[in-house]
Amino acid sequence: MSRVAIVLLACSDYESLEVSLACHAAYLPARAELFVLQNCRGTYDAERSLAVGQRYARLFPGRIHVVTGNKPTKPYRAIAALLATRHLAAFDLVCKVDDDSFPIAPGWLDALVRAYAAAATEAGPPLAYVTPLINNNCWGFAETIEVMGLEAAFAAEMARDHWVGESAERRIVPAGRIDRGGHGTIWQAPHLARWLHTRTTLEPDRFIAATSGLSDVPVPGNARYSINCMLFAPALWRRVDDGSGEDEHMLHQHCLRTGERIMCVRSVPFVHIAYFPQREENRDLVADIRRVYEARLGHPFPLAMRASRDLEIEARLRWMEQAIHRLARPR
Repeated sequence: MSRVAIVLLACSDYESLEVSLACHAAYLPARAELFVLQNCRGTYDAERSLAVGQRYARLFPGRIHVVTGNKPTKPYRAIAALLATRHLAAFDLVCKVDDDSFPIAPGWLDALVRAYAAAATEAGPPLAYVTPLINNNCWGFAETIEVMGLEAAFAAEMARDHWVGESAERRIVPAGRIDRGGHGTIWQAPHLARWLHTRTTLEPDRFIAATSGLSDVPVPGNARYSINCMLFAPALWRRVDDGSGEDEHMLHQHCLRTGERIMCVRSVPFVHIAYFPQREENRDLVADIRRVYEARLGHPFPLAMRASRDLEIEARLRWMEQAIHRLARPR
């Protein structure tokens, strides 16, 4: 079995990171290690995220590591720099995940590795990467609705005219149609993400049952599969570099240009909590998600560093007070 390094890109979403690391720790295979790549510093949220990673590294010594010596930069370049270090040299494959994305059942990574090995030997264009079935994902949203039999519920409860696309490509899509491209139907729709999370993330057994035994399918090259979780050979990361540093865009353009394949392992259900436009409106969902998974995972420690919102606010105020004192100190 290949050795896999999970590279979790972290910045300032400490609330989601606490849930994600708890799930990753519970479902981490024996031949895998997880590297938390802290890619921003200096704010309360960033330092709090770093503390979350360090806490889980102490709880799971030798299995979870925190990378802090890097200079914060664009995600592509931060990951490229990490892949070039000796820490990653011993690993055959890399699984890049976002800080608000996580598995909900054991065996997920082994399934991705098996799918990668199978797809890599198939005739046809080379394989770029494999990915699980991610619920809150421009391509994965429609796929999740279909495999869970939610089409009628979506049409009755949620379908309406909506905006998709970006800048000059921004357009209105009619009710009932789900756009799977970049900035697609779910991307800027917090209410759709909330609706979906209540039926998948907050009901993980339902999501697992619906995806069990599903076949792997190719992701069409013109679709935009957000890279919340992707398993790849390190050489791919070097291959896609066009100098822009925009990782998802570069991967999308690379696959369009070369025809390299993306395979979705639909039997592996995966959660992505929020796209950027969804984050603030759905922030309250994170507490609900944490309660579900705290009971489900059965860790002998609390998932969150602080038990209440009041304690979190107090800690933030103390941090701000100390920062003000540092700025006011004579130099």
